[in-house]
Amino acid sequence: MARGEARLFFDRPAKDIIEFILDLNAYKQVDAKLGKIYRTERTGNEVVFTFQPRLLGLPGPKTTQRVVLAEDQKSIKIGGVPSWTDRLAHFGAFFTFDERDGGTWVTRRVEFTFAKALAWLLDPPFDRWLRKDVAKELAGAKAFLEK
Repeated sequence: MARGEARLFFDRPAKDIIEFILDLNAYKQVDAKLGKIYRTERTGNEVVFTFQPRLLGLPGPKTTQRVVLAEDQKSIKIGGVPSWTDRLAHFGAFFTFDERDGGTWVTRRVEFTFAKALAWLLDPPFDRWLRKDVAKELAGAKAFLEK
């Protein structure tokens, strides 16, 4: 499994951060992994979008993902809509929000679990990349929202 995780304090209320994340065309400004977005459909607390991710700086296969804000608005889960790529890798990600001290602690995690035949090859470079990229992404979101 390859994983990147970061945690930062934002000098903003959680609702502002959540709306920024759910607006994927805006969030793309701080998350290079989003690549080209073809469509987004938001229904309440759920966004389904189709895009071509950028993985390790390279274009990945066109995919569709679901972004779901929890009812209590303390977390967002992101996962793939079932597709042929599930045989090669599973993707999962989340944000958590903890409002206190006049702002919000935000935790971000991104994970890839590769099929055994690929894990030995892909886990090390993806793990190194995600550790750096997720921290950079969250720092970029903080800078964008606090400017």
